[in-house]
Amino acid sequence: MARSIADPTVYARAARALLTALASHPRTRLIVIGGAGSLEVEPGIVRADSDELLHETLDQIGLPRDYALAVRGHRDALNVLRTSNRLWTYFSPAEDIAPGERTGRFRIGGDQPVLDAEGRSRISAEDAAVALIDEAELPRFVQRRFTIGY
Repeated sequence: MARSIADPTVYARAARALLTALASHPRTRLIVIGGAGSLEVEPGIVRADSDELLHETLDQIGLPRDYALAVRGHRDALNVLRTSNRLWTYFSPAEDIAPGERTGRFRIGGDQPVLDAEGRSRISAEDAAVALIDEAELPRFVQRRFTIGY
């Protein structure tokens, strides 16, 4: 975790470098696994853009507030991708992702978290893997971000 906080610009720099590499391979698709901090908690309101919202979430999940730098780094990488005409997909898993059961039953969303009946954004790592492989095999979110949840 310390490395992701030490230089949060690394995410956007990596995104630019990967897009540059794709210039000579225009049919190659890039799939990036990012974070949920860049999802909109309400239309037009991104958790990563608000110290209050971001710190509240980090406190709830037990991460140090310094981790906000890494969350914003992921958001910046997504913004770099959004300016590109390359073939990219950005995957933001649910806010709460942990090992669990592979159910194969989840919902897919775009820029806002998918919430369960209790208002939580959650997914098992196993179902997140299924969603990612499904997207790699059958592209539906080219030049867009997607998320999943129960």
